[in-house]
Order: sequence, then C-alpha cells, then structure tokens
Amino acid sequence: MIMNIAWFAFFCASLFIPGSLLGQSKSLKEVRVPYALGGSTSFFWVAQRSGSFEKYGLKVLPIFMRGGREAVQALISRDVTMLQQGSAGVILAWAQGAKDLVVLGATGNKLDYVFVSGPAIKKPADLKGKKVAISQLGASTDFIARLALRQLGLNEKEVTLLGIGAQGERWAGLAGGHVDASVFQPPITLRARKAGLPIWVDFSKSDYEFVVAGPVTLRSFIKSERETVMNFMRGLADGMDFYRDEKNKDTVHKYLGEFYKSNNMEELEETRRVYSQVTPGLPIVTLKAMENMINSDRMLSTMNINGADVMDLSFLKQLEEERKLRK
Repeated sequence: MIMNIAWFAFFCASLFIPGSLLGQSKSLKEVRVPYALGGSTSFFWVAQRSGSFEKYGLKVLPIFMRGGREAVQALISRDVTMLQQGSAGVILAWAQGAKDLVVLGATGNKLDYVFVSGPAIKKPADLKGKKVAISQLGASTDFIARLALRQLGLNEKEVTLLGIGAQGERWAGLAGGHVDASVFQPPITLRARKAGLPIWVDFSKSDYEFVVAGPVTLRSFIKSERETVMNFMRGLADGMDFYRDEKNKDTVHKYLGEFYKSNNMEELEETRRVYSQVTPGLPIVTLKAMENMINSDRMLSTMNINGADVMDLSFLKQLEEERKLRK
C-alpha cells in the first residue's frame, strides 16, 4: 500500500515537470561534423551554437578541417558521419569510386566569392606567370579560381596555383605581397574593398548557380540512421532561420565572432547581411547548381557525371512538407 501511494505521488509530480526538462534527461546522439571556414559554412556554426540541433536530439561536434579533401577522407573512413563542406571534392571522390557519398543540400546555391588581385595587377593579362592563392588543390577555392581565370580570358596553366590555407592565410599572403591574387568570401570581401584592391570577378552579383557548401553523408549511414540525418537537416534549417532573423542580429554577431575569431563588428555584419540575402531559408540544392559545378571543372567535366546521381533530395522534400504543415 505504501509503495502504491509512493508511485501515485511520483506520477502526479511528473505531470508538473516541464517537457523541456524531460527532454533533457534523454541522452543526445553525438554527430561529428567537419567544416571549413567560409561564409556559407557559418550557417552550420550558428545552428550548432544556437542549440538548433539539440532540439532534435543531436549533439553536434564541429571539427575544423582546412580543406575538403581531408574531410571527405574522414567521412569515407567513417571517422565522421556528416560533412559540411564544398561539394567539388565530394563529386570528385564519388566519380573516382566512392559511390557511397551523397549530397543532401546546400547552404549556398550561388557563388559568394570575389577574385581579387594585388595593386600591381592593372589588367587580367598581368596575371600571367603570377601566383594565385587557394586553400588547397582540389578544394572549392581551386575550382572557383580556375573559373574566374577562364572568365578573364586566361588559361589556368598561365598562372601558378598555390595551396596556402584558409582565407585568413590567403589574405595575409596577398596583403604581404607573397601572392598576386586569390578568391575570398565575406567578410574578407569588405577588407578588399576598403583596401582599394582590384576586384576582377564578383560572382555574388551574377545569377550563376553553383554549390558552395552543404550537408553531405554516406548512403549506408542513411540506410542505418535515416532519422539522425533527417534531424540534422531539421536543425540546420532552423539554424538558418535563426541566422536570418533580424531580432537575433546581436547573437549572430557573437557566434560569427567565435567562428572567425574576430571582434571586428563591421566585418561580422558584412557576413551576416550578405548571407541573409543570398541564401534561401532552407538548405536547398538545385540540379542546375550541381551541373554548373561539374561542367566548370576541368576534371569533372570529362567524366560524364550526372549530377542527380550524387544527390538525395528526399530530405529537403520532407523538410518542405513539414514546414507547410507547421505554417
């Protein structure tokens, strides 16, 4: 009788425990996610810092990796289960036999880069024989630099492409005169404008669709952990909403400051403003953006790759349906 009374009392008390506390008692599923520094990747960082993934039962551990190749290798070897990187390296690995890789979406379907040179370059032809900095060979910056050179009427063999690291390192190389040109995303774009450096190509002002960065995983992981992948996409989408909401402006500045290790408020606002405008509310990836990325690359364009074969759009479709129901 005493036991029955005790259980009844516990049951009554549990009715008044907030649902959020009950949810916290459940252990979060740990997901390790490599990422590179870049404006479109900052959506992922803000999603993680704002608690957007935890709402869906995930404990996301961000792992910084300088280039896409290293991250793709970590995913293939299952050291990580999701990826937030540019898709060029993913497509190349897929074309070379890693058919388990699959692109789920994109936090950017439009190039957010500018191609900038030092003040000594007065016309595109002056770049011949000069050094152009990228993050590393095979990374997104490699493909984008080659694309910019072709738009300027130059052959990529007429310059030397140097892999020197993330855009902060590339900016230091350009500002110090160690390289002659490079490609940059916000907020470094603001530094280039304020320094009066020549901006030869501004992809953000064009309608050219291109997959910059986004969520990638393995088909085998989807088969065994589909709901985990879906929850990751839900958290990423909510994080993108948080990023774009004007009332979260100060908090987003704080998170971006952590991401870039910067307290330059002008540059942080440049990043928030640009990406709030050029990126849709969901991590949408389009077939056109994927095809443009494939066709613009000298290696991928010769491999007869169908962009649709590399994508799984079912998660985006489910996200859109859930959003309609929510509204």
